[in-house]
Amino acid sequence: MARALAVRPCVSMRGGAGARHTAGALGFDLADRLELAGVDVAIVDDPSPRHAEAWLMRARRAGIATATIHDLGVGSPMADLVVDGHVSTQPPLGATVAGLYGPRFAILDPRVVVARARRRKRRRLAASRVLIALGGGAHVVSLVRPLVREIARRCPGVRISIAAGFSGGARPSLAAARWIDRPDGLVWDLVRSDVAVVAGGVTLYEACAVGIPVVAVSVVPAQRTAIEAFAAQGAAIDAGALPSQLVVDRAGAAVDMLLDDRVARDRISAAGRRLIDGRGAVRFAARLRSLARLPIA
Repeated sequence: MARALAVRPCVSMRGGAGARHTAGALGFDLADRLELAGVDVAIVDDPSPRHAEAWLMRARRAGIATATIHDLGVGSPMADLVVDGHVSTQPPLGATVAGLYGPRFAILDPRVVVARARRRKRRRLAASRVLIALGGGAHVVSLVRPLVREIARRCPGVRISIAAGFSGGARPSLAAARWIDRPDGLVWDLVRSDVAVVAGGVTLYEACAVGIPVVAVSVVPAQRTAIEAFAAQGAAIDAGALPSQLVVDRAGAAVDMLLDDRVARDRISAAGRRLIDGRGAVRFAARLRSLARLPIA
């Protein structure tokens, strides 16, 4: 959102020292208790209504416009504007707050729009490339080894990259793959990939927006809703829930099929691009500027 608004992000966050260190490394101005003087709009992204509403009440007392970011309705509706870009979200019946609902408002890195254009001009390289991006937790290390082994077995010569996310600690050395550190996002790695194996988070949305054929595996139960919705639209292949070996086998078979079948790749890529156009953050930014009575950039 900071990129879409062309501002430096100033945030107050709940989280431990590791989360704060990561946020600082990404260029956030951190404050335990932000002063609201001079603030035009407060954006609250917190799944806890109690914590979110504390900020919303502060902003309301200061006369500041507010917006809340939700995921499948989770969050506080006590704001001037609600945005919920989950692929399955529908406007709630009887809503009394202005809202932006559905995948047109999925908040993604604005660079996705540029990547989307570049992807269409990309020429496929001799060696196929597969990106595995399962999120930022420690689970990445334990889950990727069998996936790498199965994909490498089925697809000899494929180049496999694994997004390390924000997971700390030692990473196992994998002969058939390489780890990549991208704290600022995976947009350009997606552009260079032929297939992506992702979980049900933001990277699933980004991959579809860029036009990457997707094999989706859930690593936590909450991701099933999004993955099933993308699969129902033909924008992803749903391989199931890890850490099941059956799911690893399905994911490997799906990657192999996509690398071998251009028609299938193009079909899934086109469905993903139709569903997610990558402009949600820009649309949200325009509404925020209007809400806060700021000039449109």
